Amino acid sequence: MKLLILLTTSFPYDNGEEFLLNEVNYINGFDKVLICPCNLKKDSVVTKKLPDFITCIPLKTVDKGRKEYISLLSKPYILDEMSNVMKSDSYGLTKAHEMIYFMKRAFEIYRELLKIKDLDSADEVTIYSYWLYDAAAAGVLLAENLRRRGIKVLQVSRAHRFDIYSEFAKHNYIPMRKFILENIDSVRPCSASGADYIKKQYPKYSNKIIPAFLGTADHGIKYGNRKNGFHIVTCSFMVPVKRLHLIVEALKLVDFPILWTHIGSGPLMDEIRNSTLNLPTCVKAEFKGQMSNEDIMKYYKDNDITTFINVSSSEGLPVSIMEAGSFGIPVIATNAGGTGEAVYDGKNGYLLDVNMSSQDLLSKLNLINQLSEEKYNKLCENSRKIWAEKFNAADNYKEFYKEISQ
Repeated sequence: MKLLILLTTSFPYDNGEEFLLNEVNYINGFDKVLICPCNLKKDSVVTKKLPDFITCIPLKTVDKGRKEYISLLSKPYILDEMSNVMKSDSYGLTKAHEMIYFMKRAFEIYRELLKIKDLDSADEVTIYSYWLYDAAAAGVLLAENLRRRGIKVLQVSRAHRFDIYSEFAKHNYIPMRKFILENIDSVRPCSASGADYIKKQYPKYSNKIIPAFLGTADHGIKYGNRKNGFHIVTCSFMVPVKRLHLIVEALKLVDFPILWTHIGSGPLMDEIRNSTLNLPTCVKAEFKGQMSNEDIMKYYKDNDITTFINVSSSEGLPVSIMEAGSFGIPVIATNAGGTGEAVYDGKNGYLLDVNMSSQDLLSKLNLINQLSEEKYNKLCENSRKIWAEKFNAADNYKEFYKEISQ
C-alpha cells in the first residue's frame, strides 16, 4: 500500500491553513491519504470538509513532563545543537531551552504517529509536513523508524514564512534546522525567494531546496472595476505584521470617494475599526470579519473591486494575492518575501518598498484612480494572466503530487 501522511498544524480544524482547501482536492497517486493535525486545542472543532478519500487522524499529544527533557539530553544531535547555540551569543541559554521544547514537541508528535495502524500495512510512505517546523522534525524521526522496518519512505516539507526567515523568529533562531535539512529528502518553499534564503543559509543542502508555488482555484473572471466607485479590499488576520494602520493613515489623506472593505478578524479588529471613525466623509470603511474561503470567493465574484491591497512587513508568498489575481483584480503590495513573484510593478499592480509610508500608498491609490481606462484594463488582464501562468491550483498541485508520489 502506498500511504500519504500530511502533517498540519490544525487543518481541517479551527481557523487557519485555509489555503489547504485548494490543495487537498488535487491529491493523487496514493492508495490511502491521512491528514494529521498536530497542534489541536481541547476545544478545537472541525471547520472544513475533506474529500471522501481522505481520513483525518487528529493527534492527541501527551506531555511527559521532566522525564521527556531528561531523555532528550541523551540524543547526540540534540547535544550538538545545544553546544552550538550556547556558544552563539548572549541568548544561548534561552535558545537552548527553546530547542529542547521544540524537540519535546517533535517527539510527542512522533509517538502519536507511531500509533497509526495503516503504517503496518504500508509498503511506501510519503511523509509531508505543511510547515518546516516541529512536525517536520517529527517526520524525520518517523522516517528513520520506518526505514529500519524496511519500508520505502519519502519525506518532504513545504516552507512558508515564519518557518523560513530566522530574522523574524525569536532571537533570530529557528530550532534544529540543520538536523531537519540533513535528514529530509526535499523542502519545497512556496516562493523562489524563500528557497534562495534557505540555500544561502545552508548551501550544503541546496540540492534539496526546490520552490513549489501554492495555487488557487479558478472561480471565473471578474475584472477589476472603477466605474461604480473606487473599491479597495484587504483580506488578512488583523495583527501588527499586516500594518492595516498604514491603510487608515493613507485613507485620511484621500480626496476622492473610496470604499475600503476588510475581510478577516483578529486581535486588532476593534483598534483598526475605531481608527476609521475619523476618516474623511468621502471614505467609507466596512469590516466583514471572519469569512469562509467559499464566501470570500463569492464576494469577489459578486462585487466590483478596484484593487486589492497588502502592506505586510513580512510575507511568504500571499495566497490572498493569488486569489485576487485569479479574478483579474490589480494588486498594490509591499515587496516582502516572495510577493514580487506575484506582483510585477506596473504590469499587474504596483510594488511598494517594505519600509513604505502611508504617503507612498496614497500615491499608488491616486495613480490607479487617474489611469486611463485602457491602462487600467491592462492591469486587470495581466493580473489574471500572471495568475494563470504561475498560480493555477490545477496545474501546480497536480505537478506537486505527481512529483512526491513517484
